[in-house]
Formats: sequence, structure tokens, C-alpha cells
Amino acid sequence: MAAAYPNPPLKDWERADKLNVELIGYGWEEKRVMVRFHLPKDPDFQHMKLLVARMTQDVKHSKNWMCEFCGAPARESQVQNVSWHHLDPPRLIIYCHFVCDMDQEHVQKALTATHNTMNLLNGGHMGPAPTYDTFPKRPPGVVYPLGGSCACCQQDETAKDEGLKRCSACKLTRYCGAACQKKDWPRHKVACATIYSVAFENWD
Repeated sequence: MAAAYPNPPLKDWERADKLNVELIGYGWEEKRVMVRFHLPKDPDFQHMKLLVARMTQDVKHSKNWMCEFCGAPARESQVQNVSWHHLDPPRLIIYCHFVCDMDQEHVQKALTATHNTMNLLNGGHMGPAPTYDTFPKRPPGVVYPLGGSCACCQQDETAKDEGLKRCSACKLTRYCGAACQKKDWPRHKVACATIYSVAFENWD
């Protein structure tokens, strides 16, 4: 039987007793954010990926995101996971793409091309690209909130740089005021307590 590959050494931000997660969000004109999390180790790795996916709400409401592929205002996001749950400690990378409309053909084609490129760079670890054109369509009349709007009320008019206040603890999520921040705390506190660092790139 072939010998198992040794676990890679810990990076300076990683912890041996945690699931180490990097979430990289992509927007228009190479705007990015990298959020690093320390999550509890959980044998149910699918549960952990679902938990992190729910945290994308905090990332979506961190900046005025524009569609990665066309520059239109972003209202949706699509995530791609690369996991090494067999390592000790386990690792998870999440690529989060902010897009205007998942029902648009140009978004689906661009996501497929992006997935294939990332899959190649990750040694095929991600598997084949999803068939995005078979995903459920957005229900008629439903409008998703703008990226960068208040994380609680999610009103389009709050999607601006002036007036929004960022959570002082995690330095990620934004709110239009103290009332919304307090109301959202039961949801946000899960992500807030696990965020190790936040770094925005290519923002003026």
C-alpha cells in the first residue's frame, strides 16, 4: 500500500485544533476579499461546508460588489469548494463569485470556465463543473438584495459607502445603523466569533 502523504506544515494563521477556512470573494475588475476563519472540527464535513456557505451573507454585505463577469450590480453569489478534510488539521477553501443574475447565460458560461480553470490549478480536486443551466430559476417577481446593502434590512438604498458602519469586532459586515446591527446579532455572532482576519484587495 502506498504511503500516505504527510500533512503540510501549518501556515502562520492556521490552528492545529480547528478547521482552517479561507473564503475568497471575487468581484468586478479584480476586486477581492479574503476572509480567514477558525471553525470547530466537525466529523460531518458537509455540515461544516453548509455553515460556511451561510456565512457568505456576511461577505456579500461587506462591500458594494459588482458582477465579476460584467460589472453590473451583484445580487447573487455562487460558491465553489476545495476541501482537504482528510488532513489534520482539516482545510477548506471557498471561492465566492459575486454575480448579477445566475439565470443569465453569460454568468453560467463564465462560472463554468472559472470552475474548470480552478479545478485544473487544484489538480482536479474540485471535480466537474456543475450544470448551471439546470439550476432552479429565480421565482418570478423575486429580487435578491444588492451586495453591499445593510446585512439586516437589505434595502437597496443602503448599498452605498456613506453611512454604513462596519462591525467593529470582525471588520467585515456592514449595517445601516445600530438597530439593524442589534437585530442581526443572533445570526451574525456565529460568523463574527470565528473570523480570524479580513483583507480587501484592489479597492480604492
